[in-house]
Amino acid sequence: MNFLRTLFFYIIFYSWTIIFFLIFSPVKFFSRKFVLKLSTIWTGSVIKLAKNILKIDYEISGLKNIPKKKFFLLVSNHQSAWETFFYSFFFDKSIFILKKELKKVPLMSWYFQKLGFIFIDRGRGFKSIKQIINSIEHVKKMGVKVIIIFPEGTRMAVDERGELNTGVFAIHKFLKIPVLVVKHDAGCYWRNKKFIKKPGTIKMKIYPLIEKEEKKEFFMKKIKKLIH
Repeated sequence: MNFLRTLFFYIIFYSWTIIFFLIFSPVKFFSRKFVLKLSTIWTGSVIKLAKNILKIDYEISGLKNIPKKKFFLLVSNHQSAWETFFYSFFFDKSIFILKKELKKVPLMSWYFQKLGFIFIDRGRGFKSIKQIINSIEHVKKMGVKVIIIFPEGTRMAVDERGELNTGVFAIHKFLKIPVLVVKHDAGCYWRNKKFIKKPGTIKMKIYPLIEKEEKKEFFMKKIKKLIH
């Protein structure tokens, strides 16, 4: 049954995605506000398809910890594609910090650039951090309210734990941005690199906002404890 559900989901998902982005392919002629609306519609539709076909739902605790008016950095563990769809849909006026390789994804990359997504080359070290800081200052002026980053850098299996990139602390310290840590178990159901998805309820926990932490060691230890 899970195989048939997954097969049906992907037929609908890819058909809908191709039609949607072909219709709205002239992205460079659209306003950023309109592209943001399109992004919300598409990611929201994926979450609904996952719920109705794959029977993958979600449950969130700690909603009261989400700042209502503050600009903040969302730091999360990364287990699947599901959370990328969900964060874009759920957090209004949000963008991602992505590895530079995703800048080459056909058509989608045009949307990423229009929305203001930040692409980084992790091999450039401090220069990459400097680029992120400058880019964040720029996107704030565009009306972005949430910057989303996966400090592990790539998707990890449910039982795996990756090293955290300390660039998260640099962003927090130099730009004085509060950090909202979110942990989930999406990989238990939307299994990474596995065709068959499993029905179930994704548990997501939003921790209290980290307003200020001066010591890198304490900050990274706190983040690691929360998302691991």
